[in-house]
Amino acid sequence: MKTLIVNSYRVNTEAKILPFIEMVNKFSNFQVIADIELYSHLGFADYDALVLSGSADLISRGAYSKSYIEFLHYNTIPCLGICYGHQMLAKAFGVNINSGLTRIERNEVVRIIKSDRIFKDLPPEISVLESHIEYVDANGLAAAGFELLATSPSCEVEVIKHIEKCFYGVQFHPERSGPVGETIFKNFFAIVENKKSSLGFTREL
Repeated sequence: MKTLIVNSYRVNTEAKILPFIEMVNKFSNFQVIADIELYSHLGFADYDALVLSGSADLISRGAYSKSYIEFLHYNTIPCLGICYGHQMLAKAFGVNINSGLTRIERNEVVRIIKSDRIFKDLPPEISVLESHIEYVDANGLAAAGFELLATSPSCEVEVIKHIEKCFYGVQFHPERSGPVGETIFKNFFAIVENKKSSLGFTREL
C-alpha cells in the first residue's frame, strides 16, 4: 500500500502534518506533497490512496489552489479528505463552502446517519476533535454526487461519500481523535485494499 499525503498547511508545516504522517504510517507507506504542487496532468498511478490534510486557509475567501481543485476533480485514486481537504473535495465537484459565525474548536459528538464501511466497529455516535470555521453546504451535495453519512449539532455535513468514486470527506480531525480516528483510518485503508483486490492486483506493504 502506498499513500500520497497532500499537505495544505502553509505555516509550521512539519509539525502540522506530523499527526497525519504518524496515522498513515500505521497502515501504509507514504510520501508527502504540497497541494500547490499537484496538477491534473501529473501521473500518480503508483499510489493506492490519497489523504488530504487540513489547513488554516479559508476557501470562502478564495484561499485555495486552482490546480488542486482541478486535480481533485479529475482524480480517480481513492481519497480521504480531512477538514480543509474534505471541503476542497466537495468544492472540486461544485459544492459551496460557507463560513460560520464562530470557530468550532472542541470535541464534538458526531451522529452516524447512514451505515458505511468507513464506520466499521464504531458506535452510532462518536466523539471527535473539531477545528474549523468553514463548512460544506449540504444543499449541493446530492447534485455533486455525494451522500451525507454523518452530522453533528455544530455542523450538518460531518462525513460525506461520493456515490461513484471511492472518495470520503470528514469535517473533523481523525488524526487527532484517538482510537476513534484510528479506526476511521483503518477502515479507509481496508476499503482501499478491498478495491485493489477486486481489481485483481495487490502491492506489497
